[in-house]
Order: sequence, then C-alpha cells, then structure tokens
Amino acid sequence: MSTRNRSQAAADIEAVRHKAPVTDRVNVEPSILNGMNMPEAQVIGAVSLVVFLIIGGLVFSVTRLWQVWLLLSLIGPTLALWFGSLYLARIKRGRPDAYYTQAIHLWLAQRSLVKPRFITYHGWWSLGRSFDLSLASPLEPPQESTKP
Repeated sequence: MSTRNRSQAAADIEAVRHKAPVTDRVNVEPSILNGMNMPEAQVIGAVSLVVFLIIGGLVFSVTRLWQVWLLLSLIGPTLALWFGSLYLARIKRGRPDAYYTQAIHLWLAQRSLVKPRFITYHGWWSLGRSFDLSLASPLEPPQESTKP
C-alpha cells in the first residue's frame, strides 16, 4: 500500500470519527427556538398563556378595555417563550440531553411532590452476618474489656 493510500485512509477514518452517529441525531428532539425543543415550548407556552390570561382579565376588569386583554394574551406568551428559550439555553449549555428535566424531577421528589423515578435512598447494604469480620492482624491481641 502506498503512502498516499495510507494517508487518505487515515484521513477518511478521522473524518468518520468526528461525524456524529445517526442515532444521536434521531434520539434527540430538534430545537426550534434558541435551542428549545417542542415539549419545552409547549409547557412554557401553556403556563404563560394561563398566567397572562389571568393578568389580562384583571387589567380588563379595571380598565374595561378588551384590547388590553387580547394584547397581553398574545404578546405575553410570545415574550415568555423568547426569554424562556434564552434562559433554557443558558441552563442546558454543556450538559447532556434531559439533564435539567431530571434535575427538576429530583428536586420535586426530594420535597415529596412526585414519586421518584430514580434511586434516591442513601444507606448501607447489610449481608446479615452475625460474626465479627475484622481486618486486624492476627498478631495483634484483641482489646480486653475492663469489666469487673
């Protein structure tokens, strides 16, 4: 094999190594707005729509201008989606997919608001042995008790 073929083969292998596998592209939700994916946008949009409808209703009851209610219910969720996507991009930077959703779930599970999907127990395993398993040297005499 000539030197040119070896260097070309090495370059081909290096190019394949840097290319992302197709499975990594398939298993990840595509981003739609500043790195935010569709389920995230739906949650932020639904929550902000409810909040701005309530705020708009309060403003409408004070001013009797239905246009304010309409503007708040349209502009409010749009701004919430934009700034929410910027905030999520800052949170997700350099972390694996679904990192922050798992962190939120663990936070809720620690406060007993949801059932934990992860192992959250901190403790020790017991083997049920009844004899003392010591790693002390057999040349060291055991400590004697000073009971009368």
